[in-house]
Amino acid sequence: MKKMLLSVTVVSALFANAQQFDVVSVEQVPTDNHEMTFHPRFMPDGNLLVSALNYDGLSLINVKSGEYTLLTEMQGAGYCPVISKDGKTILTRNMNKAELTQDIYVLDVATKGLKTVAKGIDHVNQMSFNGSVAMLPVEGNAVKKVVLKGASEASLEDLLVTEEELKIVVYANGVRTQLDPLAGQLDGCDPYYTWTSLSPDKSRILFGCNGNAYVCNLDGSEVVNLGELRSPSWRGNTHVIGMRDEDDGYYYTKSDIVIVDVAGNNYQQLTSSSDEIKMFPSVSADGSKIAYHTTEGKIYVMTIKEK
Repeated sequence: MKKMLLSVTVVSALFANAQQFDVVSVEQVPTDNHEMTFHPRFMPDGNLLVSALNYDGLSLINVKSGEYTLLTEMQGAGYCPVISKDGKTILTRNMNKAELTQDIYVLDVATKGLKTVAKGIDHVNQMSFNGSVAMLPVEGNAVKKVVLKGASEASLEDLLVTEEELKIVVYANGVRTQLDPLAGQLDGCDPYYTWTSLSPDKSRILFGCNGNAYVCNLDGSEVVNLGELRSPSWRGNTHVIGMRDEDDGYYYTKSDIVIVDVAGNNYQQLTSSSDEIKMFPSVSADGSKIAYHTTEGKIYVMTIKEK
């Protein structure tokens, strides 16, 4: 039987005294009341990819000047976009809300040109770039690949982690495996999984369930409960960031950005408690900066340093 290594009770006890990171600075990004001031994600050059609150459209914003560059106005384009390592291309989508389908594209950042990956498919959550190959699950329980210019598919390991019908699914070298790492551990309730992602070294899976975040091995074993943490994402292979929020059943009443290591220790609040509701953080490639937005549409970039 899979065993969780740390309980929420212990995590909560650690939360009060664990301080593994120093917050060096928190700077607000100038946005000039632009409508695309939500869901910031770091580009390789340190600037941000942003979208509207409902995930429509994608723009680039210069974190120093606040200058915006509109890339696309497609519906849902800001939902789980994937940025290539060189920042030249973005794997994104257009949600056909009337037909309840999606079209998937590779967006060229410089030209704003779109290359079709898939048309009229059912809902897709996580997608990925493996080298210069775009990958996503499509109908028929298979992975569709689109090889970008100058790339070779021959030597690529096919590994993609996503969720389908709220279950974790791993595609590895053409084989689809559905995981249920919390089976039998939620007092008889059927676990539903969200926010799945693969660690940078491709050895572990991060996921959310019932408001908590967890990590496990690729086969669903060695589950670690990271505690109350929503919208979790990797900071390197050793830490996870996310938001710890509260609501009144209708609206968010409080939210702060937190970090925890993958052993479930050193749970630390990074943002200062205030009336601002800080949400949906993302991490720069080197792990030194965290971007997040507030419910009012403000964007902040925090610089952190490990002690």
